[in-house]
Amino acid sequence: MDKKKIMNWVIAIIIAIGYLIISIVFDTWTYSWIIWVIYAIYRFVAK
Repeated sequence: MDKKKIMNWVIAIIIAIGYLIISIVFDTWTYSWIIWVIYAIYRFVAK
């Protein structure tokens, strides 16, 4: 794998872990979709 693909995977894993931690700690499963929206926008802009 090239460096860009590895970085994309690392960022995706960090986002997923952050999503789970925030959702569990603050019990905000309903609102945590905002994290995925921000990530999707980042992915769109990064390409």
